[in-house]
Amino acid sequence: PDQLFAIGDDVILTVLGQIAFMPVLVLGANICPPGVEASLYAALMSVNNLSGSLGSVIGGLITKALHVTEKDFSNLPLLIVITNLSGLLPLPFL
Repeated sequence: PDQLFAIGDDVILTVLGQIAFMPVLVLGANICPPGVEASLYAALMSVNNLSGSLGSVIGGLITKALHVTEKDFSNLPLLIVITNLSGLLPLPFL
């Protein structure tokens, strides 16, 4: 049951993430010059994939630095606060 939950959760979050990214793609297609839509899509997807990979690596490094393991959850509240606040980091660039 735990493995099924983890796999199902991953699939659902991936699908919802792609649906949430759809407005960015539509906006990009509407504002880009004619004929370069494919290049813009490729650039957006490259940035999206890179950010996902970097997010996973940085999350793993922070988890390791805080010594959160499957048996030691003492720093888990701090890890949750850090990961939630890190989602606000791009706001100054808007």
